Amino acid sequence: MVGMNLRFSPLEYKSSTKTFNFGGSNIVGGNSILPYMGKERYLVESKSKSSNLFYKRLVDTHGIDDDDIFTTVAAAHAAMTANQNDVLYATPGQYNTEGDATWSKSQTHLIGLGTHMSNWYGDGGDVSIRNLEATDAAYAVNITGSYCQFHGINFLNLGENAACVSAVKDAGRSNHYFHCNFLGQIRSEQAGTALSCCLWIDTTVTAAGHDLLLDHCYVGTSGGATRSANNTLLLFGPTGTVAAGSNVTLRNTMFGTRTKTAGCSAIKFAADYTVDRLFFIDNCIFYNFYDENDITSTVTEAINDDCGSTHKILVRNSFITGYAAWESVRSNVYLTQADASGASRIATVET
Repeated sequence: MVGMNLRFSPLEYKSSTKTFNFGGSNIVGGNSILPYMGKERYLVESKSKSSNLFYKRLVDTHGIDDDDIFTTVAAAHAAMTANQNDVLYATPGQYNTEGDATWSKSQTHLIGLGTHMSNWYGDGGDVSIRNLEATDAAYAVNITGSYCQFHGINFLNLGENAACVSAVKDAGRSNHYFHCNFLGQIRSEQAGTALSCCLWIDTTVTAAGHDLLLDHCYVGTSGGATRSANNTLLLFGPTGTVAAGSNVTLRNTMFGTRTKTAGCSAIKFAADYTVDRLFFIDNCIFYNFYDENDITSTVTEAINDDCGSTHKILVRNSFITGYAAWESVRSNVYLTQADASGASRIATVET
């Protein structure tokens, strides 16, 4: 695929005042340059110099004040100030939210300083924010703020309950994700419920999903539980209040899943006004692993479009496998010349 590059080398990260090189940092991609004007805070698994070398290095080498170092996402976010471009740097570790993490402050940002995970197979050198609550925690993180950036975070929902419906719920606007991993539907209880997904854009909130950007991200995994109940990976819904152009962009992103259920999709617009105007898919892969004994069969469509309001889906340099079509009902998916036959340089409607 032209331009597809979902991995890159470890980088140093220079904040406004410090230089960090914890190895494997993955916070640069595309146009992801933050305007660092606010206060910087830090996330570590524990405040023990003997057992957590990241904490030791922050304090002893970089001279970070202990009051600016936190061990939970909720406490760190509570200390941030909205609309000031405050930044939280997360050192490698597993941060268990137990359903209590709400990212509510607009124009605050989260940067992971670990290895980017393209899949999840136990703990590693990544920054994982995960829900382990098995009873009633619906998300790993509930994002209600707007104009936020998230870099290099592995979002997981490991709750063994149908109420644990997604890794991230986002009701904000102009939120941008770079090199992030969204994994819901890992457990069978999640994969078998109709509302489950990996990333939920809550379009019951006015303007939710406006200017959403996923860049070099992974949504779902073919290594999770087998999906059923006509659910999806990226959900816009369940009802819609979006208008005046939501203009979503998915770029260099991979959607992965495992399902034999015809109605399971990679993206779902659940109702009218869940998206509006342009929905742009650029250089993305949509992969469905049908069955270990049957890798050639397909489910119906990659995009389940129940949105009757005005929008068009433009697809450029992208690929589906394990799906019979991009979309099978509304015929409003437009493929660039690289993806479909037609007159020179003219996008054609996929049928």
